[in-house]
Amino acid sequence: MRCRLAILFIVASCLSLPAVAQWTLGGYIGQAHTLDSSLALRQPVLGTDIRFSNIAYSSESFQPPLYYGVRAGYRLRPHWGVEAELTHLKVFADVNQNTLVAGALNGTPINTVVPINTIVQRFSISHGVNLLLANAVFRQQLGHSASENFVPFYLVFRAGAGATIPHAESTIQGQTDEHYQTGSPAFQLAGGIEVRIWHRIHWSGDYKFTRTRQHVDVHAGTASTLLQSHQVITGPMIHF
Repeated sequence: MRCRLAILFIVASCLSLPAVAQWTLGGYIGQAHTLDSSLALRQPVLGTDIRFSNIAYSSESFQPPLYYGVRAGYRLRPHWGVEAELTHLKVFADVNQNTLVAGALNGTPINTVVPINTIVQRFSISHGVNLLLANAVFRQQLGHSASENFVPFYLVFRAGAGATIPHAESTIQGQTDEHYQTGSPAFQLAGGIEVRIWHRIHWSGDYKFTRTRQHVDVHAGTASTLLQSHQVITGPMIHF
């Protein structure tokens, strides 16, 4: 809730600023890699409280629905600005791998290595972790020009935080659940370059790292996992 209020505050502040600043609008696609992480499954009614160790996640970034993002920003000073950003990040757990499972399953203690799909047949957030972020943006031109309109390159750095709206899909011991819900806070750091290609149209290439610990609803309980994702992205930016 606090993250969503922060985003609304920043956007409202941007709208109230004088018109001397510059708007930017852009979109991107790219490739994401989410680091291995544990998955905690808690189903109190069923007597299940277990942890899967070192689950591998894939992104399937170029398979529908695509990994993508959009940005809208406002430059306050020559180098500084603010920005709202949506990133449609996806994760798919490899449920065919063997991993250590520890805790209690249906009221029975368990501490052994088994294929994940003997318990969890599917766990993914494929319609997006949907990171809604407010960014602070720093731009530094490369080279010199009498007019900024003709500067060909910019270095761009971003730091952001915000909320998430994940759509989790799970099948656990044959029971399926999938829906959108309010998620946990997310954070990001990013850096890249913008190249001016024609008039106000630029092309950007960035590396970004995002971190969010998601707690999503599943059948009769919740599943929790830390999502730390490296992302390489590219796409157009328009400067108004």
